[in-house]
Amino acid sequence: MPDLLEHLEPVAASISEEFKVTVNYIFVDDGSIDGSFDILKAHNFGPRSVRLLQFSRNFGKEAALSAGIDVAGTADAAVLMDADLQHPPEMIPEFVRIWQTVGADSVYAYKPSRLTSEGFVRAAGSKLFFWVINHNLRYQIPPGAGDFRLINSRFIKALRSLPESDRFMKGLYGWVGFRQIGLPLDPPPRKRGKSSFNPLHLLSMTLDAITSFSTTPLHLMAMAGIAIAMFSACYGFYVIVEHFLFPGVSNGIASVLALIAFFGGVQMIFLGLLGQYIGKSVLEAKKRPIYILAEDISREGDVVADS
Repeated sequence: MPDLLEHLEPVAASISEEFKVTVNYIFVDDGSIDGSFDILKAHNFGPRSVRLLQFSRNFGKEAALSAGIDVAGTADAAVLMDADLQHPPEMIPEFVRIWQTVGADSVYAYKPSRLTSEGFVRAAGSKLFFWVINHNLRYQIPPGAGDFRLINSRFIKALRSLPESDRFMKGLYGWVGFRQIGLPLDPPPRKRGKSSFNPLHLLSMTLDAITSFSTTPLHLMAMAGIAIAMFSACYGFYVIVEHFLFPGVSNGIASVLALIAFFGGVQMIFLGLLGQYIGKSVLEAKKRPIYILAEDISREGDVVADS
């Protein structure tokens, strides 16, 4: 957090001077345990208006982004970013320049290539993910696009109007539409700490994102079911022909057991995917809030008001 604050103020000052806009801060603490919120409360932000939000527990990145968008409210524009400096503040002036000169509703950063930074396996997995989630959609989620972006007032209003609590923000950015412009960004390495996203966690998040925002897995399940049924019919026909034409040949109990195990595994996978969709429907029906605040501090210059 100190590293971010050190980079943020010079950028905010240059934006205010160059583009003649007022820059305010919104910080969302997603239930961290590293003392970041105490650092923010003790920091002197000078004359800038600041809103400090702390969740009652960890609700996840999507909830934190939603909270920041909610608080941004009637702002002319808002910039969404992480605090680990992999979203470099120095890129924000270019966002603002494109927003003001070109009239873009959203200016976002995207990774031009994942192969060099993440390796072949994760790059291939990312490509497959975006193929599945973009399949047969009327809109597209740009591959490699992240949460680091500027969004204008009507983009903010559109996102705030969406009622779902189980959110996949990258999908929602694409779903609302409007004019969006991407800028390439190779994220710098983290200055402090380690990412908590291990392969199992990433796989879980990928499955959660796909089932939250796409019905493609259901279509693929139906197609796989048709293919398996055709294969089973062909194999059954082969067994009948073999029985009458080659009566001395063994029935091949091992191959039958292998096929039963294979189809049983496929059925379990399909049932798991269906369970994901049903579970999400149940959670949405409960209409729980996306997040709960433990603290909400508004600061105007040297004046602090708790709510």
